[in-house]
Amino acid sequence: MDKAQSKPASTDSLKPVAQDLCAYRSFLEDAALDWDDFSSVEKYARPTYLYRNHLNELVNSGELKKSTAARRMNNVIGFYRFLMRNSRMNFNPANDPWVEKELGIAYRDNKGFRQVASVTTTDISIKNTRYEDAWDPAISDGGKLRPLPVEEQKAVVAALKALGNIEYELMHYIALVTGAREATVLTLRLRDFARPMEQITTWSHKVRCGPGTGIDTKNDATDVYLSLPKALYGRLHAYAVSERARGRRARSALGEDPLNYLFLTRLAQPYYESKDDRNAVRVSTDELSRTTQNGWPLRKFIAEKVIPEVRRANPAMAKFSYRFHDLRATFGMNWVDYQMRQATEEGVDFSTRYLYARDQLRKLMWHRQATTTDKYLEYRHHMHHLQLAQEGWSQHLTDLIEGTVA
Repeated sequence: MDKAQSKPASTDSLKPVAQDLCAYRSFLEDAALDWDDFSSVEKYARPTYLYRNHLNELVNSGELKKSTAARRMNNVIGFYRFLMRNSRMNFNPANDPWVEKELGIAYRDNKGFRQVASVTTTDISIKNTRYEDAWDPAISDGGKLRPLPVEEQKAVVAALKALGNIEYELMHYIALVTGAREATVLTLRLRDFARPMEQITTWSHKVRCGPGTGIDTKNDATDVYLSLPKALYGRLHAYAVSERARGRRARSALGEDPLNYLFLTRLAQPYYESKDDRNAVRVSTDELSRTTQNGWPLRKFIAEKVIPEVRRANPAMAKFSYRFHDLRATFGMNWVDYQMRQATEEGVDFSTRYLYARDQLRKLMWHRQATTTDKYLEYRHHMHHLQLAQEGWSQHLTDLIEGTVA
């Protein structure tokens, strides 16, 4: 509740905290422990240490991922820290819930300079060391995103057409053509697609997103724009004025209001309820629903319809899978590949176009730091040279084993 009241407009992060505290409460009840009983002189008999051992057992048995265990323990630590730092909570444990120590963590800032951050850790924290896979075909951009190769893109589009659901089909096209994230695509508004194409004089058509527009952006990025080419806008406008879309809006609360969502479900509900709408209900007298729409229907459609259809139509893709967010990385790589082809056709070395491509892609994908954009520009180069090095070293080892090299 304190977190919700301190940042009422940003409550998305509260769900995992609540779930983790619920898991801790369940453990205490099963073990017949009191959450505030730290009377034991033996620290390993205190609730926090017992819970850490419990989480480690779940990890070792394969019932829980280490990352989940680490998060649960961190949220329990955060809970007790909150209680101890707020005198009004009147929480004074007889013995320490944990032992703290200070660590210095070295890192490079966004300008490349070495910095050292002081971090407080505890002896009940669960370390979740992550190792990077050199062959991981994913790009780190707000999560691990896998750019879909051209053949997989074609297979996905063919599957969407075969399935015949226009809403999900258009959602995919927007992500592939603009690089927009799921929350942005699903909170687009009727207002931005109601004008006939002949009334728009400049292409690409810009759609402003962010706080105040009703269209969600990651970290509430402000004054950012989606660039829609003419062909895509034409499809979206045709859908916006179609009988199918009008029928769904007619059953919704906003009806033909320009602020209504472009995409509504069969039940006339948004696929993803925007932050602005959630906050508007929170401060009104309207009753809050227990859950809000968060894109689950789209993810379910992909898992239960699109992926099986791709596999059915393409036996060679029997293990094919993707997430909607991967389409963002696909857009980025498609754009980079196009720039490389253009440079080649014009006889220009790509390195001379690098800065232009970097700046333009950073703006198109709303990257705050150009280092994130660099991952797209260097992706093909990195994978190509990694493949060459692997092939060369493997051949060298083979020659050694077969005795053809002294």
